[in-house]
Amino acid sequence: MRCTRCILPDSIPGISFDEKGVCNFCNDNFPNYNPKGDDFLQKILREGLRENSGADCLVGLSGGKDSTYTLLKLKEQFGMRVEAFTYIHEGTTGFSLENAKKVCNQFSIKHHIVSLKNEAHLKTFHGYFKAFSKSPSSTTAGMTCVACKNLHILGYDIAAERNIPFIVWSTSPLEYSPFLALKYNGGEKEQFKREGNVKGAYLLLKEMVNSFDFPKTFLTNLKTSLNGCLAAFPTSGYLLKKYPDISPLFFYEYHNWVPDDIIEYITQNSDWRVPEEIDDWHSDCLFNFFKEYMFLHLYKASYTDAFLSNQIRYGLISREEAIIKLNKNKKQNKEGIFRAIESLGLNDLQKRIDSTVFTEY
Repeated sequence: MRCTRCILPDSIPGISFDEKGVCNFCNDNFPNYNPKGDDFLQKILREGLRENSGADCLVGLSGGKDSTYTLLKLKEQFGMRVEAFTYIHEGTTGFSLENAKKVCNQFSIKHHIVSLKNEAHLKTFHGYFKAFSKSPSSTTAGMTCVACKNLHILGYDIAAERNIPFIVWSTSPLEYSPFLALKYNGGEKEQFKREGNVKGAYLLLKEMVNSFDFPKTFLTNLKTSLNGCLAAFPTSGYLLKKYPDISPLFFYEYHNWVPDDIIEYITQNSDWRVPEEIDDWHSDCLFNFFKEYMFLHLYKASYTDAFLSNQIRYGLISREEAIIKLNKNKKQNKEGIFRAIESLGLNDLQKRIDSTVFTEY
């Protein structure tokens, strides 16, 4: 059964339905997205300007549409002195990096490219995915991306070195899932919260006992894993304490996220181009195919189901359009995960993939 308003299925944790078949997340209007406005953001930025800084703000730039739009709006509309940084790894797609480079070059924006050494990202992912395939859990699934969280530290390091007061991130609240990575409470007040360090440590220890591959990967990649856990979110306590003079900002908490307007603006005003063949969301990373796979395996739903459902609630797409997009996504992921395995040189994972999880709705 799926919600009659959105497309979330009855297999996900914490879901319930009323007599009309509408889920509790729809009835609570999750995630209660109400941008604070450009004027509010402008005020924060202006009040935080510093003398002798390398720039007014540093933008995390993946090369996707949302971060590219953020970068250009801050420079062109807000008049900020901007710099950008891009975290690359073995799974970074060529066209997303090329988009990032082209836009920064076109607008004479200083572009920092950072990465982990010695294939740490690939090795960490490989170990945790093998652990997941033997003992599937949301903890192990989440840890496959722990190396990526090191980008928060790398970004803060650049800002600290260049005395930049703000790091701006481009995650839209409509990307938030009510059943993954967040504890959902319902209602409008304190609706969703990150798991704290104590709960996170407990889940890690629990996984250490359940799986041989999990502790092996954690210890073999100790620095990458530990840093990724401590800096899992741009607003984690670890980062705020380590870098007290740098403030994280989320652009789409202030500026309304409207995908059609975003694509129109950046394609008309820059050399950025829409990726071919696949959807633009998370198209910068080959590891995203595996994330979709793992959560479909666990819950018969993934980040995509949640993202599309949020868009339905906010009137950006219809339920019928969402179903079409979901089925297209499943087809792309079913084909893409095997291409990713080959591209990444992880052929031992091929036999671990059950492609039936990508069955269309």
